[in-house]
Amino acid sequence: MKIDVLGCGSAFSLQQNTSAIRVIDNENRQLLIDCGPTIPRALWQRGGDVNDIDAIYFTHVHPDHCTGLTALLNYWKSFQRRKPLIIWSLREQRPVLIKLASLANWPANDLCFDIEWRDSEAEWQWQGWHMRTAFTHHELPNLALRIEADGHTLFYSGDGRPTPESIALMHNACLAFQECASATALPNDASHGDFPGCLALFEQLRLPRLGLYHCNDAALPAIEQACTPYPGLFLSHDGFATDLSSRAEGKV
Repeated sequence: MKIDVLGCGSAFSLQQNTSAIRVIDNENRQLLIDCGPTIPRALWQRGGDVNDIDAIYFTHVHPDHCTGLTALLNYWKSFQRRKPLIIWSLREQRPVLIKLASLANWPANDLCFDIEWRDSEAEWQWQGWHMRTAFTHHELPNLALRIEADGHTLFYSGDGRPTPESIALMHNACLAFQECASATALPNDASHGDFPGCLALFEQLRLPRLGLYHCNDAALPAIEQACTPYPGLFLSHDGFATDLSSRAEGKV
């Protein structure tokens, strides 16, 4: 399983793309997780084919996680994508995504490829991948995602403070990404994670690698420095890439 971090930034980051990752299995099946406004450009910069991505999973539909969908679909239409696309989301949040998709081919009412809208469920199988979800504590319902594929496990939190359910989902992950807005502790009822909480999770679950992302720009230096004493705990960055099969890491 290969992980390509397209963006790690918070909603209004001046330094990084909005948060999203691409997951690629050994058969080159590709899943995009979230698609904020700067993510289409990040994908275009990598090259590739308009038919590469098989599916998109949305953790939630705050603008920094979904509004890039319009530009991405418009690009695929313009360059004649043919492969059907699967989009997973919470059912009650789908109307937002449908509006974004309809704008991609306005004023027409059709794309040159089909979109299959699917509900994010507690658990399902896709192309041999085992997918599980759990809610985090966020101001808008947000589903963290766990993927088991090619003998490896990835956890991606989306936004929100960890919950007992999302912590259980993170357990035994080969690589986990947890949203961490602040270097200092936030109130327990906050809707974002913080470094003290992330460190406690890293030590409690004995995770081999935990990447912190969606950090406020002002907190980045402090969070990066705070990670230094803990091997495996790191501040993620745009362009971070890793192959869980080989542990090869680099920057795209």
